[in-house]
Amino acid sequence: MATRHNCIFLGRAFLGLSLVASTAFSTTAFAQDQDVLEDIITPDLERREIKESDLDTEDFEIGIYAGIINIEDFGSNDVVGIRLAYHVSEDIFLETSFAETTLGETSFERLSGDIQLLSDDQRDVTYYNLSVGYNFLPGEVFLGSKIALNTNFYIIAGIGTTEFADEEQFTYNFGAGINIFPTDWLSIRLDFRDHVFEHDLFGETVTTNNLEANLGFNIYF
Repeated sequence: MATRHNCIFLGRAFLGLSLVASTAFSTTAFAQDQDVLEDIITPDLERREIKESDLDTEDFEIGIYAGIINIEDFGSNDVVGIRLAYHVSEDIFLETSFAETTLGETSFERLSGDIQLLSDDQRDVTYYNLSVGYNFLPGEVFLGSKIALNTNFYIIAGIGTTEFADEEQFTYNFGAGINIFPTDWLSIRLDFRDHVFEHDLFGETVTTNNLEANLGFNIYF
């Protein structure tokens, strides 16, 4: 009988020790898992501070440009102008521009000798317009192996007025161009435009396409 009680006592003692050992092992394993989990979730990384004031927020731009405009029947002539734009968003902008040129002689005037269709004052042409532009295809242009300049292409169209031979002609324009940015406040702009208007200078109303190409510099503020 005593032997049986001893066996029961030893069995209970062994079971108790097993439970204690199992609990201790589980606690140690859980602590190790927690340490590994903390290393994975919270690595010791150096965080970089970003200053929002460093980001550009300029919405306006002003610029000057010069180029060549071909007034139909009057040849190609120098043109100079100024433009002011407001950027509604990153892609859309509104632009107004004003430019001047002086007409040359028509082929008829050159061949006829003394006959002049226009006086010297009437050969001064000015135009002003309001246009809407859309930026697309942002990219980069590389100068050598170490210098990269941001670029974007744009399309543009609008309406305005051309003062031509002492008359004001309703004009609409459309075209495209590219902006190249040496800095975040300066752009070099290459612009191609067609100015379409009517006139009856030769006795018959005709619609003319007057192509312009210009190069300009814009400042953002």
